[in-house]
Amino acid sequence: MEFELLTAASAERDFYGDSLILLEGIIEEFLSCLGMMRRCQVSRGRRDPIASVQTRIKRADSMKKKLARQGLPVTADSALGQVWDAAGVRLICPFVRDIGEAVALVRAIPGVRILREKDYIRNPKPNGYRSYHMILTLPLRFLGGEGHGPVWLEVQLRTIAMDCWASIEHQLKYKRNIPNQELIVRELKRCADEIASTDLSLQTIRELIEAPGRAV
Repeated sequence: MEFELLTAASAERDFYGDSLILLEGIIEEFLSCLGMMRRCQVSRGRRDPIASVQTRIKRADSMKKKLARQGLPVTADSALGQVWDAAGVRLICPFVRDIGEAVALVRAIPGVRILREKDYIRNPKPNGYRSYHMILTLPLRFLGGEGHGPVWLEVQLRTIAMDCWASIEHQLKYKRNIPNQELIVRELKRCADEIASTDLSLQTIRELIEAPGRAV
């Protein structure tokens, strides 16, 4: 899934129409609440588990293709009401253990309602992809009690290393009709496994540094 700065081109404005404010609003509301949770964490002497944040509104062409593949009406209403990734946030964490702490912060946001969670870290995809996914919604304060359905947000949590692999794999997988396709898939999977091993090693190093009296 493509992620970029929170900007909407004319194609997205044309497709999402008045619903674009809802997608932008759920992202901004989530980041505002999460930012407060992170500051409270630091003020209490604990580490901020999040290194960086990326956001995106799903591109109109990508959303139209997804709706068509699923046999859904190619409309903004379908995009907001029948699929859950029109708005997305990616949280990048330094270490594997930080992902669990970041998930706990997300769950603690007042008013948050989580529809679904998928742990692709403990259960990687066959190609080696690792990440933690959450689909959630929360009240949009700027709209008050106006009558609209829930606005869903997809949140992905990854380590820096996982994000590096996924970004490269995303670029490579769109190359079609090339020789040695099976070899490339195997090599990408091998790289993903090596990165996962490196993540665990880095986590161990961190724990040794934070507890210098611990036996190796």
